[in-house]
Amino acid sequence: MFGYRGLIMREVSLFWKRARIKDLDVGEVTAIFKHLEFISYVKRVPKDITCIFKATFQDGKSPQDLDRLYFLDLLEVILEPKDNSDSFIIMVRVNHSLSNLNVRTNATSTVAGSRLDGEGITYIIQGPPIKLRIVSAFARLILKPDRISARSLDFEAGAKNKILSTKQLKLAKFAYDRGYFEVPKRTRISELAQEVGLARATISEHLARIESILMDDMFSSFDQEHIDPSLVRELIETITTEDFSDDYDQNRAMIETLKTIKKTISDEITEIMDKEVGTISDDDMIKLAVEEYNENISHIDSLLENGLDLKNQ
Repeated sequence: MFGYRGLIMREVSLFWKRARIKDLDVGEVTAIFKHLEFISYVKRVPKDITCIFKATFQDGKSPQDLDRLYFLDLLEVILEPKDNSDSFIIMVRVNHSLSNLNVRTNATSTVAGSRLDGEGITYIIQGPPIKLRIVSAFARLILKPDRISARSLDFEAGAKNKILSTKQLKLAKFAYDRGYFEVPKRTRISELAQEVGLARATISEHLARIESILMDDMFSSFDQEHIDPSLVRELIETITTEDFSDDYDQNRAMIETLKTIKKTISDEITEIMDKEVGTISDDDMIKLAVEEYNENISHIDSLLENGLDLKNQ
């Protein structure tokens, strides 16, 4: 009677203005490409992500200029333009901390249409909300987006971005009508199970899943004002453990990324202190958050010192 549906999926779109990109480790793309659009994956393995792109180069630039970019490795020119109005179709290997993290979640993926154009970079990713928050948080640590938007997805035919499936909605309405969600409850799970003819454990699992979906949809946010310091620490540990390598340019870029994250954390502390000082009820929480952020800064300083030492050996 009531079926189980998989994880709810979300799509998050992050946008950075072109003028702000040039100071990043990927900033040189603006000097090489007028337009660069993601078409599809060919292979998805951390540090070895193979993708197809549609590319329009700046005047005087060509596919060979990708040699200047540490995070893009030209594998093949699939199609050359017939005239200046057409674009190249190229296959490249991508190796960047953000793209690697996206793959390591084993749940999120970049969406066709993600692009660099005259306005800036639009990075579109899909996946379960909890995984998307990890990737979007790291993107925000690298450079706070100028715009973030999110929407729920439903891949069932004819669906209109519903939060619950039809069967889940029926079960929720059935339980609601019988007072399951009231305080105190007017019915028990065992009674619901008996009425619908399913095992008590099955009904319990379905209702727990429904509550989880609704709570996640209500409270999951991809543009929260501040990033949880514990998540920041987890992200730092992940990228430094996985992405340091024997390649000098890769490590140099990692060091620059860590410096960027350090600046973002410092800015977070300043914003917290400027906006929250004077709210006595939250004072202890503010102090704790600032302490955790400062611990992350100290941790980055340690990693940078050790990383630089490694380069000099």
